[in-house]
Amino acid sequence: MKKAYLLSFIAGLLIAGLVVLATLSFIPSCGLFSSSSDQIYHQDRFLMGTLVTITVVSPNKEQAMSAIGRAFEVMQEIENQASKRIPSSLTSRINQAAGRGSIPVSADFFEMIKKSLEYSRLTEGAFDITIGTVTELYHFEDGQGTLPDPSAIRQKLPLVGYQQIQLDEERRTVGLGRPGAMIDLGGIAKGFAVNKAVESLRESGIKAGIVNAGGDIRLFGYKPGHKLWRIGIQHPRKPDQVIASLEITDKSIVTSGDYERFFIRGGVRYHHILDPKTGYPARGCQSVTIVSETATDAMSAGIFVLGPEKGMALIERLPQIEGLIIDREGKAFVSSGLRSRLVWRDSH
Repeated sequence: MKKAYLLSFIAGLLIAGLVVLATLSFIPSCGLFSSSSDQIYHQDRFLMGTLVTITVVSPNKEQAMSAIGRAFEVMQEIENQASKRIPSSLTSRINQAAGRGSIPVSADFFEMIKKSLEYSRLTEGAFDITIGTVTELYHFEDGQGTLPDPSAIRQKLPLVGYQQIQLDEERRTVGLGRPGAMIDLGGIAKGFAVNKAVESLRESGIKAGIVNAGGDIRLFGYKPGHKLWRIGIQHPRKPDQVIASLEITDKSIVTSGDYERFFIRGGVRYHHILDPKTGYPARGCQSVTIVSETATDAMSAGIFVLGPEKGMALIERLPQIEGLIIDREGKAFVSSGLRSRLVWRDSH
């Protein structure tokens, strides 16, 4: 791997909140994986409002680029269906039909909605895709942000509630029970797309690689000698520093932070992770990092809203999920299965 590319790749991951540590920059491309004939291939695209990087290893360039292309097509199709910015998307059609009926959807979209409801129930409503009607009041996507009038938030809150989502498994339809309600899949679509991209890569015969969608990262395969990947977690208040690292493979690591999309008004930080019960940004955490089998951005967002105590209690109850929570004061809460694996890089 060319060092210039790797440093650029590292910088992109660090901005997203996670980073493959720079020790890799001294490893030649043929040594990252088990076969001496393997080469690294990668491609970047802007999808889902973020930079997506797919990196794979293959002894054959044609195979690698074909696999990457198919994986991007899978992710693009998910964005086309899930994005509220696309008028013809399934999300837009469901929102337009709110209170009036249900919309036929694809198998993948139906699966994504079902998963969102599972996360809503697990987090007791802390993750809720029907927050969309409130989220749009803040205009986070325009790069400036707007502080809504409290009366506008109060007016929209009755439209929030995942229990109103209507699913028909037999007909494969999705609807909203309240006129004016909106779903926003921004908290789950990236992780869902990352998982589908990894499935696509494996179906194409790729043995190892990384899919990174703006901080939703999933890794598979090993470094030489069956060694694990070393991943760094960004310091939530020092964007150029790593607070801790760990070694993993065949896992996903996802971070939700109050530093990702935010604006400052009157010295107060207003970020994009809203509490569905209040309509205002959740205040208990600076960041939440979840390590699990598959990308679970919905879980990291929901736990962020729950706060450090309730959030960590939930992590400890769930099998195959570990987590690191940095609370509003900068104190670290680490799940029992992760404590011995973290290497701290800063005070915590």
